[in-house]
Amino acid sequence: MDINKILEIQNKIVPETVDLLIKRYEILKIISSVQPIGRRNLSSKLGTTERTMRTEIDKLKEMNLIDIQNSGVYLTEAGLSMLSQVHDTFYYIKNLSEIELKLMEKLKLKRVAVVSGDSEKDNFTFNDLGRKAAEIVLDLIKNDTIIGISGGTTMACVVNQMKRKKSIKNLLVLPARGGLSEELEIQANTLAANLAEKLDAQYKLLHIPDNLDEKELSVLKNNKLINDVLDDIQKINLLVFGLGNAMDMAIRRKSDKNVFNKIESEQLTAEAFGYFFDRDGNVKMQINSVGITLENFKVIKTAVGVAAGSSKAEAIYAISKFNNNFILVTDEAAAKRILEL
Repeated sequence: MDINKILEIQNKIVPETVDLLIKRYEILKIISSVQPIGRRNLSSKLGTTERTMRTEIDKLKEMNLIDIQNSGVYLTEAGLSMLSQVHDTFYYIKNLSEIELKLMEKLKLKRVAVVSGDSEKDNFTFNDLGRKAAEIVLDLIKNDTIIGISGGTTMACVVNQMKRKKSIKNLLVLPARGGLSEELEIQANTLAANLAEKLDAQYKLLHIPDNLDEKELSVLKNNKLINDVLDDIQKINLLVFGLGNAMDMAIRRKSDKNVFNKIESEQLTAEAFGYFFDRDGNVKMQINSVGITLENFKVIKTAVGVAAGSSKAEAIYAISKFNNNFILVTDEAAAKRILEL
């Protein structure tokens, strides 16, 4: 009998066991995110009494999952390990495989992977999202792969969670986009270099901002070094990308007032690669940008899109309407919201 069936039976016969598991999981997760934390603060975050929390803290202490010090409660190594193991079982407890199938059917995507939780509210879920995406990407990398990666916090999490692998030959990693006006740590150039280091791969950088006007872009594209990178970008056969809410991305790009007005007047919901989309996946606006084009996106053999949180649901829906030839990695909150659209 597989674990899915065992958990299903347990949930029906002794549901209080699952309820207790979820409660203690939530306690461990909060401690992990904000440690050290006091009992009073912990009980407040979970909406329970201090007396109830004291009982649970004592139990977790007996199991060596937490450590209590003057500054507050900490997670032990055993507690962190247990937290990860319990989190993995939620895939079965919450029957996320069924949600994946429903989402894949609705969006007509090649594959969908859903992690438990809401990454917008929980760093543990956000890191799990990156880990899941990294596992999928690593499995897709073969000899002679040209990998393109976009920028952003989600892509940075994917790279951070990527395991080192040195056995693949003739790899090239490229930034899929030019740079935005944001932190160096989440620029596509930085992420491409960091990913290449983990894979023992070659890499090239695109030393060009992503928001220049058309005349400036035309001049820079004539530079031989930049032109060589742009030529290589056309050959990407594995793309790892994030996608965003239209308004949020306009803010990140420091767009002018006309862009914001158009987003509001035409109710644009998504942005990817410098293009803005309405709910039905129609391209309504393009900001001067350099790197991957929508034509590239549609013909790239393998692409992995990573986005999560309920606020990204409409963006994911819109992009999948434009092109469903990619693998989606998302979280439970986004998945459930998309199924409601």
